[in-house]
Amino acid sequence: MPITAPAAAQTVHATIELGELLRQYQLGLVLIAGTADDAGERPVQWVHGSDLADPSPFLTPRTVLLTTGAQFPTPPTQAQADDYVDRLIAAGATALGVAAGVVWERTPATLVAACDRRGFPLIRVPYDTPFIAIVQTAAQLLEAQARARDVWALDSQRAVSTAALQEDGLAAAIREAASRLGRGVALTDRSGRIIEAAPASARTRLSAEWIRSEARELVERGIRSGRSRDRDGVGVQLQTLGRAQRLMGVLLVEGSGVPDTAERTLIGLVAALATVQLEHRIGVDAAETALRGSVVRLLLAGRGELAAEISTGILPRLPRGQIAVILTDSFERSSVPAGTPIDDLRSIAAGRAGVLTAPRGGGAIVICDAAELSPVLRVVLEHGIAAGVSERGAMADLDRLIEQADQALERARVAGDGQTVEYRPSMQAGVLRLLDADPEARRAAEGLLAPVRQHDAKHGDSIGASLRVWLAHHGQTSPAAAALGVHRHTLRARIQTAESLLQRSLDDPDTRAELWAALRVVGED
Repeated sequence: MPITAPAAAQTVHATIELGELLRQYQLGLVLIAGTADDAGERPVQWVHGSDLADPSPFLTPRTVLLTTGAQFPTPPTQAQADDYVDRLIAAGATALGVAAGVVWERTPATLVAACDRRGFPLIRVPYDTPFIAIVQTAAQLLEAQARARDVWALDSQRAVSTAALQEDGLAAAIREAASRLGRGVALTDRSGRIIEAAPASARTRLSAEWIRSEARELVERGIRSGRSRDRDGVGVQLQTLGRAQRLMGVLLVEGSGVPDTAERTLIGLVAALATVQLEHRIGVDAAETALRGSVVRLLLAGRGELAAEISTGILPRLPRGQIAVILTDSFERSSVPAGTPIDDLRSIAAGRAGVLTAPRGGGAIVICDAAELSPVLRVVLEHGIAAGVSERGAMADLDRLIEQADQALERARVAGDGQTVEYRPSMQAGVLRLLDADPEARRAAEGLLAPVRQHDAKHGDSIGASLRVWLAHHGQTSPAAAALGVHRHTLRARIQTAESLLQRSLDDPDTRAELWAALRVVGED
């Protein structure tokens, strides 16, 4: 009758290495085939005995199967041995142990050959070693491993909890968890971009576009969930953070396969701590939203020191050095649910020092370090919200930067389709600025320049760029050619080509003025 594991043992998820079982000298086990370099590292979750011709339906993965060989009345042929071993491999077995001196004095050569060709470990079990002794020894080793994993889980939870109390609690908790797990751990915002990651080398691997897409998809579902994915040689576990319909990001843990109970416990703790920290940072209540608005007003009033003082410990570090301002249109005009854009902007602000967000007229104002501008703009672009972006400047210039962003936002609204417009000094120009704000002027300008643009696109030419520089130099060929780095005859030929394409004389000052205005309107001045 086959020897099976006790019911209680079947719930044990710990594993030991095959080499550890082989090193139990009292059992006398000898590896005689399939001696690959990693044979001793193969995981063992249980040991099972069976003389069935096909035991595979009754095996669980990571099992060492023991047999006397009674299923073969005579030594198996090579085909029989190959088929038998293939079935064990398909069932996920770790190794095969064959008793010596029961049915065969020596293990059949066909079985040895089958295991060797497949790199499947084959163990010789001495006549004096009962199978039950191997099962009991394995059970003791697995129980000891399970206890060790429990101790590891408790120690790891204490270490991560202690790390979370540090000044940079979230980052410290992520670093400690990565160290304990021995694999990369990262935290993303709602858009799937990494906020914190450890070790540093994991940031690049976990920043893969497919991982970001998976994270974003989980957040957009709006329910607490998780999944495991493996692609391009990188495995990752994903778990959402936050409450249903109020998700704030995703926890990423490197590694293929399902974590054991101890690892899942630690990962669950990290997810809980990250959720608390993010909720604190993002400010889901009205009080912190009001605080953010007050901090912006203090900055506008030139009270930067007071703003930093009252926000310390509540908000991430305020912007400093070179900053930029982004103003967004009303979120009601977004192509996604109204709450999502501000949630994503808050998520960016929660995970990055130097980013401050606050509501403004149904949309938002974002003041950020110049270095943090790109991730903020990516969120705005993804949601299709009209936005205006200022130049870079100092906090002392905040009033001017907000005015610039406002002008750029007006231009973005006129352009439509949720465009993001960066402020340019030309927006201050008098008559030409009126043209910039007129959609009909833009259509006329694009129509005027279309022949040159189409020619350049078709032939890979640079007639348009040459024309722009020539006009900027008031039609003077020599200085314009020097600026372009070409011979004046080359430039003259390009201008003649432009005249031919436009069917207009560039000697006419009205034509030059009209072309320059068109270039300004389409943003090519």
